[in-house]
Amino acid sequence: MAVKKAENKKKMRKGFIILVMLLAFWNAQALASHSSHRIVIYGKAQLAAEINHILQAYQNADIGVYVKSMKYGDTLYAQNINHPFVPASILKILTAETALLYLGPEYRFSTQLVTDAKSVNNGVLDGNLYLVHSGDPSLTYYDLISLMNSLKSQQISSVTGNVYVDDTAFDQSYGAPGWMAKDARFCYGAPISAGIVNHNCLPFRIVPGHKSGQLAQIMTSPRYYYPALQNTVMTKPRHSRGCYLKLGSSQSALSLEGCMPKGHYAWGVSYVVENVLSYNVSLVKNLFHRYGVRVLGHVTPGKAQSTLAQVGDHRSQPLRVIVNDMMKKSDNVIAGALFKKLGQVYTRQPGSWENGGHAVERILSEKIGINTSGMRLIDGSGLSRYNQISPLQMMQVLDFAYHHVGTNYEFISALPIAGIDGTLKHRMYNIARKVRAKTGTMAGAGVVSLAGYAIGGNKEPIAFVIMINGRRGSGWTYKELEDKIATLLTEYQRS
Repeated sequence: MAVKKAENKKKMRKGFIILVMLLAFWNAQALASHSSHRIVIYGKAQLAAEINHILQAYQNADIGVYVKSMKYGDTLYAQNINHPFVPASILKILTAETALLYLGPEYRFSTQLVTDAKSVNNGVLDGNLYLVHSGDPSLTYYDLISLMNSLKSQQISSVTGNVYVDDTAFDQSYGAPGWMAKDARFCYGAPISAGIVNHNCLPFRIVPGHKSGQLAQIMTSPRYYYPALQNTVMTKPRHSRGCYLKLGSSQSALSLEGCMPKGHYAWGVSYVVENVLSYNVSLVKNLFHRYGVRVLGHVTPGKAQSTLAQVGDHRSQPLRVIVNDMMKKSDNVIAGALFKKLGQVYTRQPGSWENGGHAVERILSEKIGINTSGMRLIDGSGLSRYNQISPLQMMQVLDFAYHHVGTNYEFISALPIAGIDGTLKHRMYNIARKVRAKTGTMAGAGVVSLAGYAIGGNKEPIAFVIMINGRRGSGWTYKELEDKIATLLTEYQRS
């Protein structure tokens, strides 16, 4: 009982902290972080002049800027607002608001064990068992272990038929059009499947041997399932150059080869699961063996019928929590899963990149009233080079999200806070807490973007969109541009 009370108090404290953080954002007194030398910009004309002065130094890129008051509804600044831009990760703004609006903040993903068996006698489930994935981007190996425990709690010790892994909620196109080949090698570009486990990415630590010529040691985590590992990584003398690590995979094992110098430091490596369905089948086989549940048939892919009886169910955290993780961390896997889930729910077909884009566009048009002409939504995360949206369309989403009572708390609280957390934790310390915004960067395509809300003078909430394409040189130079404009907005005051 004492443990439960402590947990409830902890949850209450966490909820209170979040509420205080959000209220502080809108409280001008609490937000005041400028020094006594704070500049005040009076009126639209001066604001426009200051923004134009900043933009003069960036003539070698396409830049769109849109600034609008959320209190009075008037435009404070506009440049190239109808021009289509590649948005990068600020596209997650659309994914977040559409998911909250259409699925609801309390929506939960469900991962189920279902069966066609008519009975369980003496621990024997006489029929087939199905593990049905729904595209939960937060699903972990431990969650699947909990599902296995639900079998054990029902004294099920064997299955006479097959165990099927059903990931047909989404299609088998794991990477979206416009993703670069190099993206697939990193966890941020992991496959988007219905059967996502631990973000479809496996971390390792590789520790050199004590002596040259010894095999390095591979350190794994109990929080993940690893297929068989084939290790040929050799330890070289301390100052050896040209050492490398190479990851490979087959149907039955992962291979690591190469060398690393002797020393005190471990190397961190992540392996992106390529054949997700094969990995999940291997994982399920391992779980049944580990928990002593005999399968007289095979563990294999297969689709469950909707009429089967439920044996176990794991529910994710509410969507509002998942969206918060997606926005704060700019999580591409969550964004991709929500995108396909929207496609599945809206079209009642397996979720795909195509019907996900269709669903988001239709929801934006039907629920928000946005003219989606010229908009191109490919993946929900912004990783695709083929996404396109105008600053005007992005502003319309921000405007709606700010004023829509049903989702505005969940949406605004999910945005990174300048100088405090998420992808803005180390930016805009000078105006800490006065800006909540989503960042976007695509180095290879010359894309930098920032969109969200700032607090101006007299507590006036201001929405802004900054989109930059075709930049040259350091990305930080253009992030400084964004930070300067955001700072100006906090100094703006109506004349």
